[in-house]
Amino acid sequence: MPCLSPRALALLLLVPLLGCAGAGAQTGAAAGAPSGAHGDLVVRRGSLRPRLVLTGELAAERAVQLVVPSTSSWQLQIRFMEKDGTPVQAGQKLVEFDNSPFTSDLEEKRSTATQTAADLERDRADAATAAAEKAFAVEQKKSDLKKAQLAASVPPDLLPLDEVQERQLAVRRAEAELTKAQAELAAQRRTSAADLAVRELDLAKTRREIQAAEQAIAALVLTAPRDGIVLVGEHPWEGRKLREGDNVWVGLPVMSLPDLSSLVVDAALSDVDDGRVQPGMTALCTLDAYPGTPFPARVATVAPVARESARSSLLRAFKVRLRLARVDAARMRPGMSVKVEVQGPETQNAVLAPRAGLDLTGETARARLAAGGEATVRLGDCDATACVVLSGLNPGTRLRPVPKGREEREERERGAA
Repeated sequence: MPCLSPRALALLLLVPLLGCAGAGAQTGAAAGAPSGAHGDLVVRRGSLRPRLVLTGELAAERAVQLVVPSTSSWQLQIRFMEKDGTPVQAGQKLVEFDNSPFTSDLEEKRSTATQTAADLERDRADAATAAAEKAFAVEQKKSDLKKAQLAASVPPDLLPLDEVQERQLAVRRAEAELTKAQAELAAQRRTSAADLAVRELDLAKTRREIQAAEQAIAALVLTAPRDGIVLVGEHPWEGRKLREGDNVWVGLPVMSLPDLSSLVVDAALSDVDDGRVQPGMTALCTLDAYPGTPFPARVATVAPVARESARSSLLRAFKVRLRLARVDAARMRPGMSVKVEVQGPETQNAVLAPRAGLDLTGETARARLAAGGEATVRLGDCDATACVVLSGLNPGTRLRPVPKGREEREERERGAA
């Protein structure tokens, strides 16, 4: 290795140090450089149309409801149920309830009716026989009376006095016996008629019960009144669809056949956004199952009162109903989830400030100026990226991003230091 002079050796050691210093100076310059176009947010003029995203689902305004039929039993069990969303034809069986309580009772009533009918026929025959016997007795008494009257019609001068009296007494006895026989006949007829009427009432009652049981059994099978798609009803308090084996009550809707031409969108507007959606506003509805096909719609109604959410009693929302410009019956089904993008009125040639440069956490909105400091602003409508500035900023003003979370705390600490 050649020998180096002290001066050359000093230059050789100084070169790395100069390189490190240059790199450090360059890094410091980059760190301290202004953000420029990368960090500044510029206030500009333009048009803004606020959009509010809601969640909803398809619903049918018109539908045929199938309910639990009215029977002698207030509670029924579902034995068969067609699957939710199944296409069906008119007359097809959709729901069948357990009929075992009715069939066992029906057989007993039929047996009772058969026995009652047999007893009625026997009683009618007995009543006819008894009435014939009583009527024959009456005819006999009439014949006896005629004989007694004929015997008493002999002139008294031709018979002894005691004989005349005896014949007259025989007439009175024959009249009394005829009256008694006629009364017994009338009583027998009244008694027989009353007994037969009771039997007939019992038989008619049993037959009505049989007819009611047969109708109830027939009503336990619900069929499709027309072609369509079936929707299974919701369990009243378990938050799920009804299924086979569930116990249901009279009048409860168990299925429906919606009219697909009447499909609408029911969405939920949070109570904190009260007033931001009004009837007549346009919207775009996108089915979650078909995200690439938006459907134009218009807000039809907004409920005047916010209701508690089914999922949480702490959340309240207004029901918003939207009417679709067109219905795609091949794709759309009631119950499908829908993303609703409500479009507000468009503001043209407005001063627009980027939301990233606005502090909206206080009572009044503030803009973070790139030159330093803040400016109080009055804002109009906003969307996800910008807000309309009514006063406080001019076009061309540069803003700096509003720090979030830890960045904001560090900035405050630096300002305090």
